[in-house]
Amino acid sequence: MRNRIQNFISLSPFFYLLGMIFLSRQIFSGDPLYGSHQFALVSAGFLLVLQRIRREHSVRAFLLAFQKNLTAVLPAMEILFFVGMLIGAWAVAGVLGSMIRIGVAILHPSFFLPGVCLAAGFASVISGSSWTTAGTLGVALMGIGKILGIPEGICAGAVVSGCYFGDKLSPLSDTTNLASSLTSVPLQTHIAHMAKTTIPSYVVSLILFAIWNFSFLDAGGDDSILETSSILSRLHQLPFSYLDLLPVLFVFGSSLFGMKARYSLILGIVSGMALAFWKSVSLFDFSSALLFGFQAHTGNESLNSFLSGGGISAILPTEFLIFAAVWFGGALEGLGYLNEILLSIKVWVKTKWDVLLTTMGTSFFLNLTTADQYLSLVIPARAFRHLADVFHLEPKEVSRALEDSGTISSPLVPWNSCGAFMATSLNVATLVYLPYVWFNILHIFLSIALVIRKRKKEISV
Repeated sequence: MRNRIQNFISLSPFFYLLGMIFLSRQIFSGDPLYGSHQFALVSAGFLLVLQRIRREHSVRAFLLAFQKNLTAVLPAMEILFFVGMLIGAWAVAGVLGSMIRIGVAILHPSFFLPGVCLAAGFASVISGSSWTTAGTLGVALMGIGKILGIPEGICAGAVVSGCYFGDKLSPLSDTTNLASSLTSVPLQTHIAHMAKTTIPSYVVSLILFAIWNFSFLDAGGDDSILETSSILSRLHQLPFSYLDLLPVLFVFGSSLFGMKARYSLILGIVSGMALAFWKSVSLFDFSSALLFGFQAHTGNESLNSFLSGGGISAILPTEFLIFAAVWFGGALEGLGYLNEILLSIKVWVKTKWDVLLTTMGTSFFLNLTTADQYLSLVIPARAFRHLADVFHLEPKEVSRALEDSGTISSPLVPWNSCGAFMATSLNVATLVYLPYVWFNILHIFLSIALVIRKRKKEISV
């Protein structure tokens, strides 16, 4: 009986979080990003603290873990601020409008979604950052998709799929380098081993996007064609210059030469500011765009929505969401719940393939609870390092398992920093684009299926 109670207490973070999410959805209406998820995470964290308040130094342990996790996600929160300002700067300077105009000319409607996935993938390989790609090129691709009448959920799914494909295979990617260093695997060996699951998943997702694209065009009506023609006609009347693309070249060029994401984004903001001033945009209007976003006035309401957005105010709900998730993660880690869960999981491990499944499951769990993809890589790598050695598991298998679970699942969780960032940058709720992030979903299932197949094969022998 005592063991059952202890097991329930160890698993109580699951129950509290699910219960609070359900309760918050009854209290708050509208987008979960604007209150309900924050309420659920903070409330569940409080319940975890109260449950162990009698333990000596429990509050201190919670606060220390909260501080440590907050320090870990501060760089991500900082980049989110820069992306909000970047979108505002590029919108007021006309960069987004020019990117959309060129994209409409290049991306043919019959191949739009696969083209979006390919473009985002290529940009992420160059920049090494899914965030940089989503916050710049991704915003423009979403605008093009809206003009062509493509539903925002599947368009965002194609963007996120491409971003994370490129992020995984780029030698400049922070998560790729982190997984490689955590397992002491040479970077090129790690990337080559990941390609065995990454490339097949990407090819299948491109085929699925192409099939959906063709079926959508066949079902298109005259009204959507007329609306698209009206938007395109007004778009081509707006001022256009190839100089508008200079900030884009600066961002991706600096990333290609190894500049950190924050500095590339700052360079994009500064170059956008120079372009805006060259176009006689006032300091007040530019500052307003940085803080509160830009509102376009083109005479076409649909086009206005595509060319507007950005600003620090737009990303504040996301920042609060990340803060709330870190609060919950601090209670989970600092008060011993996470350690108890890991200890109970280790008992289940019988083969080397169980180590991989356990590593992946832990990464998924941490993405759900700590808001940070880096923690979903670091904690399992450290927690199961000894078991990997005991079962003579190749380090490259562990490094791939970490990325196949921790990196790939991060944009699928609304309150994870990655999921929140993608939702804010692309202006599409995580749960709206989630069913269409086919690369990530296929990749996760393929990776798990391969490990289970190897496990069954070993047991049968």
